[in-house]
Amino acid sequence: MNLRVMKRREKKQDASHIGDILTKNIGALAGRADLELLSLWETWTEAVGEEVARHTRPKAFRGTLLLVTVDSSVWIHHLSMMKHEIMARINKQLGEETLREIRFSIGHVEEP
Repeated sequence: MNLRVMKRREKKQDASHIGDILTKNIGALAGRADLELLSLWETWTEAVGEEVARHTRPKAFRGTLLLVTVDSSVWIHHLSMMKHEIMARINKQLGEETLREIRFSIGHVEEP
């Protein structure tokens, strides 16, 4: 067997699934706060309640800032009044004060 074929076989045997690599290394790639906020996507309805969740979706986060898409300006106004309560609920769910700011913007909100 020639050297080129042997090397190709070695590479295949040493290959790893990308999901396995990311799972093992995600902690090094993202900060602890980022990982905690990632869990928020899975538990959004629980954190904000069903009525709010029907009109909102977490969009992105930057450090301790959460960006939320809202389906109307009426809901942005309503949520602005509830901002501190929502942050307190989310931080309670995350177990610490990870989130320090929320910004709302109008956009399309898909069904979960």
